[in-house]
Amino acid sequence: MARIQAFCGLDCGECEAYIATQKNDRAGLEAVAKDWAVRYGGKELGADACVCDGCSTGKRMSTVHAATCGIRVCASARGVVTCAHCADYGCATLQQFFAFAPVLRDKLEAIRKELGK
Repeated sequence: MARIQAFCGLDCGECEAYIATQKNDRAGLEAVAKDWAVRYGGKELGADACVCDGCSTGKRMSTVHAATCGIRVCASARGVVTCAHCADYGCATLQQFFAFAPVLRDKLEAIRKELGK
């Protein structure tokens, strides 16, 4: 799977929704929807709510959180490749996200290191 970096540092190629979308795997998307419903709040989801080509690609982003993701909205508006590229890296939005997904702090820090920041 090709490496596509999301604004938040997530490697889309490791995401089960992205993988199932790229394979046109409807059963895989349904499995992701069931898993995410349990893992992220119990709300029943359908497979269509998990379709994703990666938030930074500008293509299909039907994942339940993509439309309202503060990180995606901000980074897209700023025109940065990832949050690691942003002049305001470490903002309050990003800090809240790190509290939810601390592993992505390490990924973004690694990108910043590669950039010499």
